[in-house]
Amino acid sequence: MKKLFLTGISLLFAASLTFAQSGNPEDKAKEKVEKLTEKLTLTAEQQTAVHDIVLEHVKAKEALKADASQSPEALKDAKTRLQETTDAQIKDKLSDEQKSLYDSLIAERPKEETTAPATPVITPTQSDQQPTQPTGTTDPIDPGQTTDPGQGTPLGQPTDPMGQ
Repeated sequence: MKKLFLTGISLLFAASLTFAQSGNPEDKAKEKVEKLTEKLTLTAEQQTAVHDIVLEHVKAKEALKADASQSPEALKDAKTRLQETTDAQIKDKLSDEQKSLYDSLIAERPKEETTAPATPVITPTQSDQQPTQPTGTTDPIDPGQTTDPGQGTPLGQPTDPMGQ
C-alpha cells in the first residue's frame, strides 16, 4: 500500500512539472515584458506595444514547435528568422538609448554552437598510432583464439552457411 501511494505521488509530481514548463503564451509574454521593463525602463505605452509583439512571437514559436513536419534545420532557421523579426519590431518601439541597451541584451543571449562538431575529431600522429587489433572478440574458452564478429567462428576459418 505504501509503495502504491508513493508511486501515485511520484506520478502527480512528474505531471505537475510537465505542466509547469509549458505555461500559457500570455504568461510568458508578460514575464518577458517585465524583464525588459526592468532592464530598459519601458514606458507604459512601450510596455503595451512590446507585450503585443512578444505575445505574437511566443504564439508563433509554439506553432513552430508543434509543426512536426519540419526538419530540425528548417525549424532552427525559422526560429532564428522569427527572433530577428521580433527583435526588429521591438527596436522600432524603443528610444535610441534603449536600443543600445537592447542590442547588448541580444548580444548576451546564449548562442547555439553550430561550428563545433558533436564529437571531437582526433587525428592520430605518427607517435600516437598503435597497431590495430582484429575486430573480432576473444574466445572465452581459448583466450588466444579470436572469433569472427557475427559468425562465432575462428578468424581465417571458412564458414559453412548450411551449419555443417
